[in-house]
Amino acid sequence: MPSKKLDYLEGVFDDNAVIITGTVMKRPEVADNGQMQINEVVKYNKYSKDEYIKKLKNTFATQEFVNLRFTDNDVTMMGAGGETFSIQIHQDYYSSTYCDTGYLFLIVDINDPEKPLIKVRTWQPNRDPSINGNYPKSHPDYGLIGPGNF
Repeated sequence: MPSKKLDYLEGVFDDNAVIITGTVMKRPEVADNGQMQINEVVKYNKYSKDEYIKKLKNTFATQEFVNLRFTDNDVTMMGAGGETFSIQIHQDYYSSTYCDTGYLFLIVDINDPEKPLIKVRTWQPNRDPSINGNYPKSHPDYGLIGPGNF
């Protein structure tokens, strides 16, 4: 990835941003019936801005390609902080060595439209009833990290 785009990404994250990523790992295990099965385990990591940008630089330098596809975008203005928005996005990630799908959640401050700042960036692989499970299952925030979690 050209350094110009990495510079932009570095500039768009707040210095104190909360950045949580996840990696889906496949772990072979023996089931109760003695059969081998593959279980998916999610490994979460929390990064500082500097750590995350360093990770991105390494990813882009070592991958033949990285493709991102976003669907089901939901943007909500938050009640406090002026022009601050929460964004819930379904993300499909494909690279030359890894792929996953999940939900990306951002809190973005655009009080200065020339310099938007990402305050929070999280990822989770699927809806989890232990997160915002008080919503009905038909609610778009059911099982997803949202602004009320920060």
